[in-house]
Amino acid sequence: MKTHFWSVFISLILFGGNDISVFAQGWTQLDDFPSSARDDGTSFTINLTTYCGTGLDGAWNPTNDFYAFDMSLESWTTSAGLPQVEARQYASGFTSTTHGYVFGGVNGSGFLNDLWKYDPISDSWSEVSALPALGRSGTSRIVMGDTAYIIGGRTSSALSIAEVWAYSMTSDTWTQKNNLPESLWRASAIAFQGKGYLVFGLNNAGLYKNEIYEYDPTNDSWSNLANFPGVGRTYVSIYLLDDQIVLLAGRDSIGNSYNDMWKFDVLANSWSISYNLPASQRRGGMCFHSNSAIYYTTGIDFNNSRLTETWKYDLFLSENETDMDAFSMYPNPATIELNIQLKNGFDDSHYRIYSLTGQILQSAKLETTQRIDIAELAPGNYLIELQSAEKKQTKRFVIN
Repeated sequence: MKTHFWSVFISLILFGGNDISVFAQGWTQLDDFPSSARDDGTSFTINLTTYCGTGLDGAWNPTNDFYAFDMSLESWTTSAGLPQVEARQYASGFTSTTHGYVFGGVNGSGFLNDLWKYDPISDSWSEVSALPALGRSGTSRIVMGDTAYIIGGRTSSALSIAEVWAYSMTSDTWTQKNNLPESLWRASAIAFQGKGYLVFGLNNAGLYKNEIYEYDPTNDSWSNLANFPGVGRTYVSIYLLDDQIVLLAGRDSIGNSYNDMWKFDVLANSWSISYNLPASQRRGGMCFHSNSAIYYTTGIDFNNSRLTETWKYDLFLSENETDMDAFSMYPNPATIELNIQLKNGFDDSHYRIYSLTGQILQSAKLETTQRIDIAELAPGNYLIELQSAEKKQTKRFVIN
């Protein structure tokens, strides 16, 4: 594994390896994507394994291969690829939790409307019902329940379209829904609490957009929320963190690429900026996440060089307050109990103990001074997070 720890390394030196704060920005470079450099690939996640593939390689050839990234081990293995004749870029991937799907895209034969289903048990692909409409590339997708909404994209006859189609993964059928408010290609979309959210994209007039739209599947309707506070973009990676939609990198209308990270608070309808990727500006990578980390792999940089880099953003090293003295903790390493002493008005707090894969192992309200029984936890590394109404801080501890 590569070890470009950036400010995480500085934090571990300054604070003895135990305190983790805003100074530890959480980015680490991992092993490269294990195949040719590429952009415009797609991915889908089943449990803690993400399957990444397709895209355009450095020789401008569409690809069909897939590789599995185990987020618990943070390692790559080879997975079955699509049939060779089905190589493509600008496809859309999604999952039913037990199976993966890859829809559409474009290759030398034109725009595609086919849909492929991946079975992780047999490590094999099968073709299911194609979209009953023109082939398209660069669509966005929102998954709610057993339904994947395939949104917008580009066809052989339009730079971008506004069509929305719903695919039932249970019945293997397609239903057309109400259109987007405008035509969009390569927008970014995600689901949150039963609704869909879509931002950015290139419209049919060639304009890069910064609107964010909310989709209500009950009413089959779209509404506009607070616009992104910068210029419009495309090729932006998207994921969900608690009640915030997080967007990473992308490209604007004059060809600038970005390495910044933005958060949209759905409940507050507001934007804020977060920690940049500590690498060159890029776009068109594949982004996925677990409960404890976000991963970004491949893409193309501002020099139009395709990449194989894989980066990890550790949420526990990043989403914390700046107060380094919120609480003390001892002994560390521990054996059967952990002693917590609250400081600096960190009253009325709750604690959570996490495994390094993000599983919550203990959770309870804290007293000012408290002994936490950890006798039932196995030896290893853990994280303890304390959160009050206004503050949050995470520390790492070891059980011998």
